[in-house]
Amino acid sequence: MSEELVSLKKKKNNRKRVEKWLLNNQRYINITAIEKEISAPKGLVQKFIKYDKKINDKWIDPLYSIIKEFTSFTLR
Repeated sequence: MSEELVSLKKKKNNRKRVEKWLLNNQRYINITAIEKEISAPKGLVQKFIKYDKKINDKWIDPLYSIIKEFTSFTLR
């Protein structure tokens, strides 16, 4: 029961982080490239940014991982 609650809270936090990052950095990113990278439907991110349409839960984790890759400045 508590594991479900933790998982649900983590997903909610990831959603907030993804949405905030997309809105703050929309002019610096290539939206189409991000959508292609995670094999998301065309216009998914654009509809969120432009029309405030909610992003489906199944796309939050892939978006979160891509954004995490962008924002990590570690040398590989």
